[in-house]
Formats: sequence, structure tokens, C-alpha cells
Amino acid sequence: MAVYMTGDIHGNPSRFYDLKSFCKVHPDAEWFICLGDVGLNYYGEDHPQEMYIKNIADEIPAKLFCIHGNHERRPTEADGYKQIDVTEGAIQGPMMWHAEHPNQYFAIDGAVYTIFTSDRVLTALVCGGAYSVDKDYRLRRGWHWWPDEQPNELTKGLVRLMATEKQIDIMLTHTCPLRFEPTELFISGIDQSTVDQSTERFFDEIYSLFPAYQEPMWYFGHFHGNKYTDEYVMLFDDIMELK
Repeated sequence: MAVYMTGDIHGNPSRFYDLKSFCKVHPDAEWFICLGDVGLNYYGEDHPQEMYIKNIADEIPAKLFCIHGNHERRPTEADGYKQIDVTEGAIQGPMMWHAEHPNQYFAIDGAVYTIFTSDRVLTALVCGGAYSVDKDYRLRRGWHWWPDEQPNELTKGLVRLMATEKQIDIMLTHTCPLRFEPTELFISGIDQSTVDQSTERFFDEIYSLFPAYQEPMWYFGHFHGNKYTDEYVMLFDDIMELK
């Protein structure tokens, strides 16, 4: 069985149908890692659009491992989620899970996961969240925005601890270290001096904690582009196998 990953889906039904079709061509797909802004927690558990999107995602034969983005709510017990320890399969560790949507799993910020790929076993550190550069635009139009979109200090402390105490092979995040920001994809018309880059600066700090000979590969989404380098991979609508 294999682990694949992709970027921001934003609740787009066609993207979920693409994953379903992908599984027909790649029956080895056990998990899809979704690098934030998946869109399965946006409107609220009782909203019909939320149920419509989740029901479409239910049809995907593989399991979804969802990292928290900035344009979505965090799964909570109030919405029927519970924390479980997944101890079997290609991705193992603590996750938030809802019994009514059994193929949808949500990563916990600061948690470390064991990932069994087709050629090796990887240790992954997860931290979601980012700043919404379109925050004011969204609020003026009555769109959803969440004040906890970025990792808080408690989460940052946990990530620092895990980065120093564990041997981390890969980082799975929504945004990226400041040094990797794809400035060519910045939204035009936004004054970058007004953008809160605290999460990107924090990830730069985390990157510097790793010895040069042991720097993890970094995987992220957020910027709506696909880019592959020796240090990081940025995904939007591409689907790639994690190896």
C-alpha cells in the first residue's frame, strides 16, 4: 500500500472526485496526506453544504490525513470528533476522527507520526495553520475567518520540543519556513508589510534547529502552486507519492 499527498482542496467537489478516480488507477493508495485547507470543516457540522462535501469525500476508497489550514475550522469534540490513536496501517499516531465519516482523519499540531511508505519508514512532525492574507476581504463579505488560524505558543513549544528530541525525517505543514516562501505566487495588490509572517518565521526557527546533515524534507501547501526542490515540495493540485 502507498501514501500519496496533495495540496489545498478547499472543499472543491471536483478535487475529491479526482482523488476517487485516482484510486481506480492506483489501487495501492491507502492514504492521501492533504496539506491544509481541505475544506471538510468550514461551514459547521449541521450545515447542509458541510454534509454534502463530507459525503462526497466519504466515497474516496483511501483514507484522508488532513492537516489544518487557515481557511477552515479545527475539528472539535463539540462537532462529534474524538481523539484516537491509529496503530495500524501506513500512517500511525494520534488523530481527530468522526465515526460518521470514517475515512477522514485530522492531524494534531505538534504530534509526531510514523509513516510507512513503499520503500522506507518515515518520522513526520506536523504543524498546520497560517495567516490569512485575505482576512479583511473575507470579513467584509461575511465569509468565515477563525482567530486560531495560526499555531499558538503552546503548540509552538511542543513543535520545538519534538524537533529537538525526535529524529524527524519530514515536516508536514500548511505554510512554510520564511526562506522557502514562493514570492512569485504572492497575491498582487496586497501590501506585504501588513502580512503577519510569524508562523513562517517560527518555521524558519524550527528549520535551524535541525543539524545540516539531518535537515528534514519539508512538504507544504497554502500558496496554490506546485514546486519540487531538493529541500522542499510545495503542492496544490498535483498528487505525488510520498517516498
